[in-house]
Amino acid sequence: MTRRRVVLSGLTAGGLLAVTAVVGVAPAGAAAALGQDYFLTNGVAGGAADVRFAYGRPDDAVVVGDWDGNGTDTLGVRRGNQLLLSNTTASGSAAVTFAYGNADDAVLVGDWDGDGRDTFAVRRGNQFFLTNSTTSGPAAVTFAYGRPGDTVLVGDWDGDGKDTLAVRRGNQYFLSNTTASGPAAVTFAYGKVGDAVLVGDWNGDGKDSLGVRRGSQYFLTNGTRGGNADVAFAYGRANDVVLVGDWNGDGKDTLGVRRPEPTRLTIKPFTGDLTIPLVGIGVQPGIYKSVDSTRDCDWFTYAPDDSTGTGTGNGAGLGRPSYLQVGPGDRTLWLTQWDHPGACGTWTQAFPDDIPQLDAHPADGDYRVGIDIAPGTYRSLVPGGGDARVACMTQFLTDLTGYHYWSDGSNYLPITIDGYRVATVTISPDLPVFESSGCGTWSRIG
Repeated sequence: MTRRRVVLSGLTAGGLLAVTAVVGVAPAGAAAALGQDYFLTNGVAGGAADVRFAYGRPDDAVVVGDWDGNGTDTLGVRRGNQLLLSNTTASGSAAVTFAYGNADDAVLVGDWDGDGRDTFAVRRGNQFFLTNSTTSGPAAVTFAYGRPGDTVLVGDWDGDGKDTLAVRRGNQYFLSNTTASGPAAVTFAYGKVGDAVLVGDWNGDGKDSLGVRRGSQYFLTNGTRGGNADVAFAYGRANDVVLVGDWNGDGKDTLGVRRPEPTRLTIKPFTGDLTIPLVGIGVQPGIYKSVDSTRDCDWFTYAPDDSTGTGTGNGAGLGRPSYLQVGPGDRTLWLTQWDHPGACGTWTQAFPDDIPQLDAHPADGDYRVGIDIAPGTYRSLVPGGGDARVACMTQFLTDLTGYHYWSDGSNYLPITIDGYRVATVTISPDLPVFESSGCGTWSRIG
């Protein structure tokens, strides 16, 4: 089965992105909006991302490949001539780190020898230096192909399990089926001269073909030929950087998008109480999160006549995570920290599509399900065994206004362990927010 290769559309020996090998396609004529948030889809039909995670630094050059030969593509980052490769589509540290080539080389990725593992090549003009391992050392194969100013693509054009090169000149493509010098094996035209171009095995037949991107629209073909697209769909945003890979190992390449961290409004620490008038102007409607409070901080929101409360909540307190919600019709936000300057900490804007940062051992606080805490069953050992009533309370919130919630009554079990009462709670994936108070630290048990 063909493994995922890397797309390097738009990179020339001395052109866009200064040969830093950002493996991703920005809209034609646009500067790449980099970032460290990734949204991967496992289909070619648009819709929501199947996988979301953060990886690396916002300004990293990113590469895509199957580094361990397990049939799924993952990310790597390049810093200078250092390559840091991950074997999962999740946040975390690199599994493999090594150096290859020079810091100013253009880098390609492909399975050059057909062993099922992607490795690297560097380009210098029309010279290519290929390695068959993810370790430092000399090139295994060296050859010349095309012209120094060509845009270079990588793919398995004939389905033999080995990746080779192609060059693009305008909307003309010249494909080679060997990692050696010589004339093109296949020549054809596709798309428009100004199109951003993708390469992938869209239908799982073992052969790579082209796709073109126009804004957030994609037009994929299943053959190395001209003509109309076989598949057309929309995905992501017009200014996304797009990656291609087989993220789930089903033999078909699909898209991923890379986005920068969004700009977030903040309400900074203050002295005394804080009243923010005209919320729709000074603070945008939405939700805000605090994680660095030092004492209790209460908040209230009011409708335009300032007499009707629309939201209320007890802010973080001792650094526990907490949220407040500002409605689109609210006029005033009021925060009080009970004569403790700076007790509220910093409130930072949060978004519905934030990358999950799951807390493995949540304690007191508010947690958005699927973003701050994973669904499942959790247990906590709460001081106060025997007949003593413990001050452990959990609630499920339908929103973050502070008015819409219900208590969970299943967490008080008549079991004690070494003087502790066992509290359990099951968090369903369709519940928006979980809140815990006085329950200590939770551990997931199912």
